[in-house]
Amino acid sequence: METDILAQQHTLLLAQQLRLRRSLMAAGAGLANSSVIFSAWWLGYLDWSSLHLTSYIAITCLVCLLFPLLISSRLNLRFRDPSLTHAQISWHLLLTVYAMALAPDLRSLLVINLFLILLFAVFRYTPRRLPWLAAAMGVCYLIALVFSLSLRSSPIDWRYEWLVGQVVLLGIIGISLIGGEIAGLRAALKRRNTHLAEAMHKIEELAVTDELTGLYNRRHLLRILRRQKGLSDRGQYDFSIGFIDLDYFKQINDTFGHDAGDLTLQKVAATIRASLRDVDYVARLGGEEFVIVLAQTSPQAAHQIAERLRQDLEALIIHLEDERPDIMLTASIGLASYQPKESIEDLMRRADQALYAAKECGRNCIIDEADLATSPLAEQIKETASSCTEPRQQEAAVVFVAEPASTQQQPLETDQVEPPARLC
Repeated sequence: METDILAQQHTLLLAQQLRLRRSLMAAGAGLANSSVIFSAWWLGYLDWSSLHLTSYIAITCLVCLLFPLLISSRLNLRFRDPSLTHAQISWHLLLTVYAMALAPDLRSLLVINLFLILLFAVFRYTPRRLPWLAAAMGVCYLIALVFSLSLRSSPIDWRYEWLVGQVVLLGIIGISLIGGEIAGLRAALKRRNTHLAEAMHKIEELAVTDELTGLYNRRHLLRILRRQKGLSDRGQYDFSIGFIDLDYFKQINDTFGHDAGDLTLQKVAATIRASLRDVDYVARLGGEEFVIVLAQTSPQAAHQIAERLRQDLEALIIHLEDERPDIMLTASIGLASYQPKESIEDLMRRADQALYAAKECGRNCIIDEADLATSPLAEQIKETASSCTEPRQQEAAVVFVAEPASTQQQPLETDQVEPPARLC
């Protein structure tokens, strides 16, 4: 979940950077157009008053700079079109048509603005929408042409106007066709990148999750612990971990088969996830062992969370098919709270010692550091746990089941071995 949030934030940051870069390019084009208008006025090709020219340039500059400011402040995310492409195209098209209509001598020079606007639309518009924009530009040019000719007092050179109109028409058609091809390539590349991102996301999930239970695996668990350790070492942050071992799980595989064992692990994983808080983590360490990471949790609160989890697992009933009896099981939990500046290996070793003590104390219980310190067998348990190089062997015992035809729980006897007495 945290990884997905970080990925979404990174994607949003890249999108905002791209939007800002394109908006600055459009603003630069608008400022360049203002400089051309000013040069034409200075050289006497534009019959505008000083107030008219100043107002035109000031409004152009302010609006052109408004779009980058909206994007940099993230206010653009409130709009339906976060890139503000439609608004920017409409604004620059309005400026161009206004200048063409009121500056007849510059109309043939300002035609290039129409081409630039159409090229800018290629970055956002789909191949189906580009022809509509090209048609709108043609209509806008005709409107500017009719308005400017109506204001002209000198004779009209229709051959020249026909030549300019032909250039505009052919230019718009050519750029729209090429832009459609470019937009199609961009769409295909975007689809390919989407598929690639989905494949990479799936690979990342497989790399950090356990295939059977969907929980985090040992590799990602160590990453989480290192992150928690970093937060704690900076101060004012406590966290605890808990080792969970299912009691007599081997008997489930031996009695009901490995398919029942896999189903049991999946149900247990779902129960642990449901019992923990959203800020906590759970991973499968291997076999029937799980690890919970309780973020921002004191030892006392960790014990309460672990007790709730133990009760949820004790109440869990796993229903099997083929008229096989339902499975009920318990779990032993060992807790350890992080101590400043200690290594992750030491933290996990202390949690494993607490789990070993819980198994020695009769199972289906919770042992934390306080319990381990006050136990009369504390030293013996620590020495035994630290000297164990082989995995702990499951003892033959009783797996409690609930028969489908009866509401009373009956023990399924395997070797008729009594469970060990509590040692602490």
